[in-house]
Amino acid sequence: MNFPEKLGHSYTFVKSYDMSLLQTRFSTHRRLRVFSTYGVECAQASCHKKGVYLIKARNNAGGFHLDVYTKDFELMTIDHILPRSLGGKDNIENLQPMCNSCNAKKGNKV
Repeated sequence: MNFPEKLGHSYTFVKSYDMSLLQTRFSTHRRLRVFSTYGVECAQASCHKKGVYLIKARNNAGGFHLDVYTKDFELMTIDHILPRSLGGKDNIENLQPMCNSCNAKKGNKV
């Protein structure tokens, strides 16, 4: 598989992991736990995007980041069901997987 050099937030591709690691190795990771718990499909009913790649990339400061990406390498994000700006918490019950496009459209709406 040919992965793009730049991903998500202009991060540089380092390594691809098997998606099954979301259920084992990364099931307690603060952010990736949302994908482990709720799956890798976008929570927007009309969107059918699904995460298929688990990728380690280097950020602009030299640190590493693990993210889930769709087959077209769109970043899958974590959405707050009740936005933080409206009093929503960071607990797992208030989080859901969402593709970057749908999350940007949703903004701080419920």
